[in-house]
Amino acid sequence: MPFVTTAKKKEIVVYKNGEAALKRILELVATCPKELHEKCFEVLLSGYVQREVGTSTPSAPAAHAQEIQHQVPPSESHIPESVLPRFKTMAKRLDVSPERLESLFDFNVDPFTLHAVTLPGKKNAERTRQVSLLAASRSYLATGSWSADWQEVKSLCVDHNCYDAKNHVVILKKGGSSLFKNIEPGKPIALSSEGKKEAEQLLKNIAEEGTT
Repeated sequence: MPFVTTAKKKEIVVYKNGEAALKRILELVATCPKELHEKCFEVLLSGYVQREVGTSTPSAPAAHAQEIQHQVPPSESHIPESVLPRFKTMAKRLDVSPERLESLFDFNVDPFTLHAVTLPGKKNAERTRQVSLLAASRSYLATGSWSADWQEVKSLCVDHNCYDAKNHVVILKKGGSSLFKNIEPGKPIALSSEGKKEAEQLLKNIAEEGTT
């Protein structure tokens, strides 16, 4: 049965090889991403009809259809919806790409964690304070609170080989008096205004350098 459609002035137009053309169009549509099926079908069908009635060159619709076929939906972010607003705001404030900032965290676990990164600090005491700032940054993105969990800081210090069991509290108090509001063993470490600025600058520096 030939493929039938209407043209101008409501005349019935019967296209040669209409069924074969329609079958080929449907095959091409199937190769497109699902959400583009309708658009791809419209473009391909329009191109076929225009070619048959001679109102347009076949190359333009074909090129458009080919472009649609090769469109790939953007990868879905793993960032929780509750975190996304703070995440986007921070990325904009730090002037770093969201992809760079996202690469610092593992959003495949709940609650999300920090990826292994290279800290710029050279001394153990400096890295210990930087770990506390990063932990507080993760906490802010997760909950909106600029405070680092004591056990999380300890665990990260062990991971970064900068944990000094005997001097851990002394190190944080001595070098972080302007960064932290309080240093009490077992309690969350809240950041001061200066500490928040330092934490964001540290995130920015690490994000721009990339992760290891």
